[in-house]
Amino acid sequence: MIHNLPIVCYTRTIRKSKAGGSLYIQNELSNSSLLLSIPHSGLHIPEEIEVLCNPHAKRNHTDWFLPELVASNSYTIIQATVSRYIVDVNRFKPTQKHSIQPIIPRTDEEGVPLFKNFPSKQKQRQWIQDYYEPYYRKIQELLTQKLSIHQQVFLLDLHSYDDSLFPSHEMILGSRKQTSISKNSLQRIEALFQEQNLPTRLDTPFSGGSIVATFGKQERVQALQIEIPYSFYLNGNKPDDIKFNKLQKKLHHIFDQLNNENT
Repeated sequence: MIHNLPIVCYTRTIRKSKAGGSLYIQNELSNSSLLLSIPHSGLHIPEEIEVLCNPHAKRNHTDWFLPELVASNSYTIIQATVSRYIVDVNRFKPTQKHSIQPIIPRTDEEGVPLFKNFPSKQKQRQWIQDYYEPYYRKIQELLTQKLSIHQQVFLLDLHSYDDSLFPSHEMILGSRKQTSISKNSLQRIEALFQEQNLPTRLDTPFSGGSIVATFGKQERVQALQIEIPYSFYLNGNKPDDIKFNKLQKKLHHIFDQLNNENT
């Protein structure tokens, strides 16, 4: 395999759901008002794509172990299982005015090509059809299901970042400049993080990607991107047991409180 990733037990990355493509859904029928999205933790590279990949490229900026960090029997969780270095489901389509970074990236963070030969336009369209569009269709389906039960629904798009590369060591809340979530909901979430002694920063350096921008426009949907510093729960790219368990409890408390207040 050419992942350049640690060898870990991560069987969910290759599980296929009925939604089509490679994505994994946990607690699909949960009646909670929370939908957690994890677009950048996938490690899977389909065999037919792997042969096209450059074995020298790195794929280090994965959102390591987020599915394990937020695992719960209470909330619906949708996870993209294909690597973001193949198809990034949190990027805007080229036809959208916000499009800056491509859905199918060309290079790793050091400028090394990810593919021996960049895929043809036909292949790109096929990959977007197979791995990008099903993620959005399924989120819409899950939101519609929850909106039939609740007056409003929270879509929390979860990420993590290497805070050694940034001056920030805070939870970054991305609200698209407060356009994807109401002021009251944002203030309440900020307060919940503060109650757990988790410092937050709004929209800098990450203001939110295509997922919160797309679904945060919908009436009764409160969408927020949450970026968690690696140092809060990892040692390198593997869990730090003490930090991991501590943060997991805090996040579960925040999610529980938010859901209970919205029920």
